[in-house]
Amino acid sequence: MKKLLTTITLLCFSVGAYCQDQNISPSNRPNFSGQWENLREVPFQRSAIMGDQRFYSEEEANNILLEISQAQAIRNGDLAADRPPPELGMQITNQADDAFDELPTGLMQINGEYRTSIIIQPSDGRIPRKESVMDLYDRYRRAGFKDFDGPEFAGANERCIHFGSVLPFMSTIGLSKHGQIVQTKDFIMILGEYPYYPRIIPIKEQFQDNDFFIDKFPKWMGHSYAYWEDDGLRVVTSRFRDEHSNRGGLGLPVSSASTIILETYKFLSNSEILYRWEFIDENFLNEPVVGEVLLTRMVGGRRIYEYACHEGNYNLAMMLAGARRSDWEEQ
Repeated sequence: MKKLLTTITLLCFSVGAYCQDQNISPSNRPNFSGQWENLREVPFQRSAIMGDQRFYSEEEANNILLEISQAQAIRNGDLAADRPPPELGMQITNQADDAFDELPTGLMQINGEYRTSIIIQPSDGRIPRKESVMDLYDRYRRAGFKDFDGPEFAGANERCIHFGSVLPFMSTIGLSKHGQIVQTKDFIMILGEYPYYPRIIPIKEQFQDNDFFIDKFPKWMGHSYAYWEDDGLRVVTSRFRDEHSNRGGLGLPVSSASTIILETYKFLSNSEILYRWEFIDENFLNEPVVGEVLLTRMVGGRRIYEYACHEGNYNLAMMLAGARRSDWEEQ
C-alpha cells in the first residue's frame, strides 16, 4: 500500500496539480491545458436589424434552440435515393465534407446572456471597417486582376493555408470550433483544429513595449507573447502577413503593419474559459472591435486530431486551368 501511494504521489507531481485541481499549474497559476471547443450557435457579427440588442430574450432563445433541434433532425435523416442530380453549371462546394461537420446544438451563454453575436463592441456588434481602406486582395482587384489570374491572387483558403477569423477560437465558424492548449511555466501552445498551425507563445514577466515586434518578420498568425494579469493570461499579437487578410468579407481584415490583437483567457469554472479578444487597427477600423467566446472543456475522452487540408496543393492548378478556360470562352 505504501508503494502504491508513493506511485500516485509521484504521478500527481509529474502532471502538475491535476490530482487536486487541473486548473492550477505547479507555479500556482491558472492552467489552461486541455482540449477545448466553442461549439455554440452565435454569429460573428450581429444582424443589422437587431441594432444594439446584445442578447436574446428567453422566448427568442427557446425558439432558436427549437429551430436548431429541427434542423439537426433533418440533417440526421436519410437522403432520398431518387433525388435529382445537381444543376448543370452550379457552384461546387465542400458540401460533402461539411455534411460531417459537428454543428452547434446550443446557444452561447455568457454571464446569463444568450449572446446575439461574438462581437460586443461596438454596441451594434458589427465591424466598423473604414470604407476607403483596401487590403492586399482589394489592391489586386483595383489593379485589374481577378481572383484566379495567378496563384498569388487566390486567397489563403483556396491554398488550404488559412480560413475563418484571424486566430483560432476567435469565431465559431468553419472547422476551428475545437482546439488544444498546452501550457508550461514559460510557454503556452494554442492549436486550432483548422488551420492546423500551433501558436507557440512565450510567457513574459510583464507587458512588453513595441520593441518586442520591431525585428519580427510578418508571418501567418503573427508574432505573440503572453503575460499574467491577475488571474487571467493576456496575449499580445502583431506582425501578420498581408495574405492573411480575409478577402470576401470573411471575418476581420488584417494588415501586417498595423494590426494588434489583445487576447485574455480567464476561467469561469473548472470547465469553462471566457476567451476575450480585442482587434485594434487604426488603418482598417474606425474603432477597436471586442469579442467574447465561451470555451468549454471537451469531455468523454474527446480530443482533436490532425486536420490535414491538402486539396489546395493540387487543386489550385485545376482552379487556375478552369479560370484560363473561362477566359478563353469569354473571348
